Amino acid sequence: MKINLIIFISEFNLGGAGNSLFKLCKNLPKKKFSITVLCLNKCFYKSNLNELGIKVFEIRSDKTFFAMPKVKKIVENLIKKKQKNIFLSNIHFSNVLSVLFLRSLNIKIVLVERTPFEELFIYYNFLDFIKKNIIKILIKFTFYKADLCISNSKYISEKYNKFYNLKFKTIHAPSFKKLYFNKQKKLIKKEICFGIVSRLSREKKIEDVIQVFSKINKNIILKIVGDGPEEKKLKYLTKRLGLEKKIKFLGRHDPDKIKFTMKKFDYFINSSDFEGFPNSVVEALSVGIPVIAKQSHGGINDMIKNKNYGIIYNNNSELKTILCNIVEKKLSFKLNKKDLFIHLSNFNEVKSVSNYQKYLEKI
Repeated sequence: MKINLIIFISEFNLGGAGNSLFKLCKNLPKKKFSITVLCLNKCFYKSNLNELGIKVFEIRSDKTFFAMPKVKKIVENLIKKKQKNIFLSNIHFSNVLSVLFLRSLNIKIVLVERTPFEELFIYYNFLDFIKKNIIKILIKFTFYKADLCISNSKYISEKYNKFYNLKFKTIHAPSFKKLYFNKQKKLIKKEICFGIVSRLSREKKIEDVIQVFSKINKNIILKIVGDGPEEKKLKYLTKRLGLEKKIKFLGRHDPDKIKFTMKKFDYFINSSDFEGFPNSVVEALSVGIPVIAKQSHGGINDMIKNKNYGIIYNNNSELKTILCNIVEKKLSFKLNKKDLFIHLSNFNEVKSVSNYQKYLEKI
């Protein structure tokens, strides 16, 4: 008998969480799972999901709390009496509310955390301080009531398990399918191309990268793929610093085509303060591009264990030094195709989806 799986996420966009969920929806066996998606805002994958026979509900609400009565009503109508019903929620505030509003229903609740625990201790303003402290308290009184808790990195699981005495399972995001390997290019061209693929939001710290580029008088360019709430601000900063010829904004790309854009990069930069499991880093390595990544709370250290895969920096000064050393040929990386394949197999798309299937069938 099929499992009736209802997936809930506030933003089903082209970022890491959306990309991972789409791959999960696409690859879970249709003979065993009947899938429905509930999205608080616009679902950028709606047409793709519809083509897979997956119904999408767009609730169109920016306030998760006030949307939950409607979510509950939709879930009540979706529950099937003679099937196992599973509600899979994503990211902490939605997870807390899912337990509070849906625990009374005849449905298994699975919570997925993709954000490092430390993000709850970073406050951008007073309202953010209040909200995150409320969430931390509510996590303590709700998460243990879920039927299953999953995170996308070992680091996140260990933090939640230790702090809240929970039993998180770790399933890496379904990021790697196969190598699209480019042989390392010899740096003989006029310009070295660095690339970023990211949602343009505050925690991604792309502003810092732009500031670093403004201090380097070398033949380098930066290509930024993605969109988000900080886009106008970042474009304005680029213009104000006179970097319009050096920094190009390429907009949002289809996830299936990003690897072809990445192949044109010489190096990939991940500048985020918080990364549960940065899919873009796996994608960059899969096309043979070395990664320059900021030390962050999350799974980045699992990905760049080998110094030949890239380098980790701690601050803007270190990033500037790394970029200058690359241009001056004082720093280089040698990615070995065989070693890289073995390494990336830990984040295999098929393996990840198989683990999800195993745990969902088991609860």
